[in-house]
Amino acid sequence: MRTQPGWKTFVGYGTGDFALNLFWQGTGFYLFFFYANVAGLPNTVIGTIFLVASIWDAVTDPAMGYLAERTTSRWGPYRPYLLLGSVPLALSFFLLFTPVDITSQTWQVTYYLAVLLLFRTCYTLVSIPYSALSARVTRNSDARTKLAGIRMYFGFLGGVCVSFYAKHLLEKYDEATAFSYLGVGAAVASVFILCFCFVSTRESANPINATTTTSSASEGLSSVFSNKPFLLLVGALSLVTVANTVIGQTSLFYFESQFGDRGTGNTAIIIMTAAPLLSIPLWTSITLKIGKRNAWLLGGLIALVGLFLLYVDTSGNVGLALAEITLVTIGVSSYAVLFWSMLPDTIEYGEYQSSVHSESLLIGIASSFQKVTIGLSAFAVGVLLDFIGFKADSSSALTVLAGVKDIYILIPGVALLGSCLLILFYPITAKIHGQIITAIQQKIK
Repeated sequence: MRTQPGWKTFVGYGTGDFALNLFWQGTGFYLFFFYANVAGLPNTVIGTIFLVASIWDAVTDPAMGYLAERTTSRWGPYRPYLLLGSVPLALSFFLLFTPVDITSQTWQVTYYLAVLLLFRTCYTLVSIPYSALSARVTRNSDARTKLAGIRMYFGFLGGVCVSFYAKHLLEKYDEATAFSYLGVGAAVASVFILCFCFVSTRESANPINATTTTSSASEGLSSVFSNKPFLLLVGALSLVTVANTVIGQTSLFYFESQFGDRGTGNTAIIIMTAAPLLSIPLWTSITLKIGKRNAWLLGGLIALVGLFLLYVDTSGNVGLALAEITLVTIGVSSYAVLFWSMLPDTIEYGEYQSSVHSESLLIGIASSFQKVTIGLSAFAVGVLLDFIGFKADSSSALTVLAGVKDIYILIPGVALLGSCLLILFYPITAKIHGQIITAIQQKIK
């Protein structure tokens, strides 16, 4: 019996991340800016909204993981959510970027927070089952690297599309109208793509998929603390998320303040979403040759070199700055492939070690850590921007410009260095993972 799916399934699965990244990259690059420049909210208030939403995710992501792996249907436990969650997710994203005219700032903040919580709930409803499905598409460690590469390629392709679309809209319309059209376009496209992903994705015929049983919530949570590779990976990802969030949320502010040109910031965002389309296939190949841990360290080194060059560059040359941020992007893009290739391996490591099967629950826990980190990072960005005296759409003193530069470069640099230090201790290799899968299969015979 054939246990490995073909490329058609890999590509079909990958398209789902195109749809999800219309939302992920759309909110990551533009929502903070929308709240500041269109809604007119103070930076610290914006950061607080992001933080509250991330705390909400910390509860809903593991809960969704617990629910998803207990779902029974003729399509398996995870695929139904791609279909059923597509329309609510699209509608919530449309509302997210639709400006409202509310005179009371208290009610205005309440409205934007409520809509963000609705969006994050709908995103969790789809993204957690989608991510968990990757563990069932293939149980082979190297095949997972290929699957993650395909998935991330489509994911960044979605990011490129939403950033090009946003750039076009911001150049053609006023900001309020542009973001409204952004919400409509991404919402409509995502529904069709998620339905296609649902139809075209299949689980592998590996017997683990058919025979494993779910654990209780307490068993699943207790197994987390004895799963060293999982904890190391989640810790390393959290630090990478700090770097990505700070860079993503402040790119428009950085390039506008340093070069006086918001258009350059939009160009930088396009580069940060487009460059991985070239680098992700390369990282997939590199990972298969040198292993996942070594590829993680190499990606961090490249990104750190790019940040260093950007920090010491005083030429004022826009082209050079964009080249340096391209180097950062090439390095960081490795983590998009590596994390989603490594996470299922750590889950099976935990199952082998503790005999506790918590596939979707652990993915929910990992996601909640990532989203809480995003919230804390966005909150810190808001506080730091207010602390240095930065205000959107206003001229700034030299000390403020220096502060924006420090936020944009130094914080991500320290976070990426910490991530590399953690991953030095990651123990799972392709050979060890193969032995783990063999042992689990022997247990269920």
